[in-house]
Amino acid sequence: MKSRSLPPVLILLGLCAAISAWAQNPAAQKSSAKASSTVSAQAQFKRGDLAAAESSVWSVLSSNPNDEQALTLLGMIRGEQQRYAEAEVLFGRVVQLNPKSVVARTHLANALAAQNKEDDAISQYQQAIDLTPNNTDLKLDLADLYVRKGEFAQALSTLETIPPDRFPVSGIPLKAASLLALGRKSDGIQLLPQVKNSSAAIMDLAEVFLHNDLADEALRTLDLVNVKRPARFYYVKGRALQAKGQMPAALSSLRQASALDPRSADTLVAIAQIYASQDKHADSFATLQHARTLNPESVPVLRRFVVEAMQAGQHSVALTAATELVHKSPENLDDLYLAAAVMLQEKELTAAVPLLEKYAAQRPADAKGWLGLGMAYMEQRRNDDARRALDRSAQLDPALTETQYQLGVLAGQEGKPQEGIQHFEQVIHMQPHHAMALAGLGALYLQTRELEKALNALQRAEAIDPNNAQMQYDLGLVLSSLGKSEEARVHMERFQKLKQKQPRGASNRPVEASPTEPPKIK
Repeated sequence: MKSRSLPPVLILLGLCAAISAWAQNPAAQKSSAKASSTVSAQAQFKRGDLAAAESSVWSVLSSNPNDEQALTLLGMIRGEQQRYAEAEVLFGRVVQLNPKSVVARTHLANALAAQNKEDDAISQYQQAIDLTPNNTDLKLDLADLYVRKGEFAQALSTLETIPPDRFPVSGIPLKAASLLALGRKSDGIQLLPQVKNSSAAIMDLAEVFLHNDLADEALRTLDLVNVKRPARFYYVKGRALQAKGQMPAALSSLRQASALDPRSADTLVAIAQIYASQDKHADSFATLQHARTLNPESVPVLRRFVVEAMQAGQHSVALTAATELVHKSPENLDDLYLAAAVMLQEKELTAAVPLLEKYAAQRPADAKGWLGLGMAYMEQRRNDDARRALDRSAQLDPALTETQYQLGVLAGQEGKPQEGIQHFEQVIHMQPHHAMALAGLGALYLQTRELEKALNALQRAEAIDPNNAQMQYDLGLVLSSLGKSEEARVHMERFQKLKQKQPRGASNRPVEASPTEPPKIK
């Protein structure tokens, strides 16, 4: 029997009654409003409108501070804003409310990893995997974190829990990185064909090979790209060619990458590295200046910028950048050492010494740390402290020529010429063309009146570096003492010309300390 529809009047009356009932039920109204705000917030978040999404979320949390969905979404917003500490608190609260929330544990792990709290992040990933044992994405995230920590056996073990028939191509680069790090080179290389259908995996695997000094394998991997080649393709290719020493081809590829992605800091830094390797430090400096304009908050760019500013003779710029590096990377000991080296060279000892003391305290087995600290103490005329630091450096690495050189400098300053001669002779034995050690040796032989030995050392120093003013002065004294007045006059004239070119305030001590070089940056 066919049903009859209700008369329009009855429909209208029924609708009015429903509205009246809803209006008299506050709980229903709040539930509906909450659902509407949450849906709006989710849509706004997906569009990237974080401010609007946050406003919608707060409208929910103002009436229910423990709303799981709203707290989760606010945590995701904080993650997008890179406010990871706040995100950690929010996701931690959700986990307290609902320990079985895989979403909250996953995002909590991400927030912890972003703050370099790897062990806590691993714990959260493991608990999330326990809740969803077949979640492949979580296992890839966990393996990636193990790789970041250098725990490659654990990474490989995690990846091997994924069934082979469900193993995603995106996991191949992680597996290769683990195998290569564990010394299973052939097994890692054999994975190459498995990425042929994924451009992203091809790029990732090529970079894995590159980071493991397998430039040829990286180039072979890139040959699998048969679609439109993105900027990253040319970047990785350029880096691989650079590793093979093919600098013109590498520079050409990197320039293609930069044309496709002008804001890529990695590409600009790689170009600057090539210029630096060609002793084109002005070009390298200019490239990094451009990179800094595009990426003012990038620490890797700033780090390289400090080095190239010094190499290009832009000392005041380097000093300002070094100070900025300390503020932006206060926990990175390599960055602190680099900044301290610049400060030491520029005689900013008040700033340099605390950084070097911190470095030596946290890396007590690093001979270069004690070397830098000893040099800083020497500049402050704290000779006892300097000797302790330099002796420690020599104990840790007896073959470090700069430490032996500085010990020779210190002995000369303390009026101990025989001790200084021993150190300088050791430097020259290890590094025969060390011009400063030869000049220092000649100066000390002059003090002990061993004139022929002084002449020999100073002439060898002059052949390597004729622009050392103090060495020319000492040569003049030696030649004069040997009765060679005309030759002595020539060297004294050279001394006067070189002295006029020296910066005001430069030292003319007979045995001069030279600033330590900044650490190598790969």
